Amino acid sequence: MHELSIAHSILSIAENAVPENSKAFVTSVGLQIGELSGIEIESLEFAFSVIKADTLLQNAELDIQIIKGEAECSECKTIFSLSSYGTCCPQCKSYSMKILNGREMRVLNIVVDE
Repeated sequence: MHELSIAHSILSIAENAVPENSKAFVTSVGLQIGELSGIEIESLEFAFSVIKADTLLQNAELDIQIIKGEAECSECKTIFSLSSYGTCCPQCKSYSMKILNGREMRVLNIVVDE
């Protein structure tokens, strides 16, 4: 379950965004996660809910935007939606493609209140 290590990384990034010796706390962490990233959203949310206790993020919520998968066929240059690996080009049926979107995992923003 690599979602636990991802949740720890999110927690660390957000905690580092809060100024030292401040009474501030994090209320929200905005994320972009690609549907081809291999990250199970529910598992990530659960892991985050467990590890945030007794931290500056104890009341924080994850605001997750899903990035749809998209690929370009290497043979016919068709750009198409890709919801899972192992899918062929809908135009020419080739499996040779360049993935354009959907593998992302980024922290977009961190909302801090005092």
